[in-house]
Amino acid sequence: MSYSVTLTGPGPWGFRLQGGKDFNMPLTISRITPGSKAAQSQLSQGDLVVAIDGVNTDTMTHLEAQNKIKSASYNLSLTLQKSKRPIPISTTAPPVQTPLPVIPHQKVVVNSPAKSLPIKDLAVDSASPVYQAVIKSQNKPEDEADEWARRSSNLQSRSFRILAQMTGTEFMQDPDEEALRRSRERFETERNSPRFAKLRNWHHGLSAQILNVKS
Repeated sequence: MSYSVTLTGPGPWGFRLQGGKDFNMPLTISRITPGSKAAQSQLSQGDLVVAIDGVNTDTMTHLEAQNKIKSASYNLSLTLQKSKRPIPISTTAPPVQTPLPVIPHQKVVVNSPAKSLPIKDLAVDSASPVYQAVIKSQNKPEDEADEWARRSSNLQSRSFRILAQMTGTEFMQDPDEEALRRSRERFETERNSPRFAKLRNWHHGLSAQILNVKS
């Protein structure tokens, strides 16, 4: 069904074309601007443009058709044909999200937040030296474990004692009872020595002089 439309100028006319001889497609109305002169006429999106100002469009390229419309002095006369095919409307349904497949070496966590990923089991290298050492320590009898702890404690105590001797803080670092006993004996010996008595008398005399106390 063909019909004619005359748009009163000047432009813009408010529609766009698509197709042409160079596209091997007929010229059609691709878009109509709302509120424009084309929208106020009978133009419909998808209609075929048969003639522009009386000139058939069968041999027109897309650019030639545009220039013909732009050259319209005042009025623009169009001969159109209603499109036989309605404007396609998208009926594609939204994509359906399928649950993630469960991989054999993964576990699905029950009562977990939605869309949370399954937790993967940690791989354990049973051949590693660390793993073997832990297993051996777990499998030791209690008496053997106690003996191992005692030896470690003694080794640590000797290490601290050597370090204390090197830094001059032996009796500050080693809480061993034997070391404390030796320290007390050394202090008693020093206190009973003549050197300690001489130092004590000197200190008492100095204090008496400072305090003006007669000896």
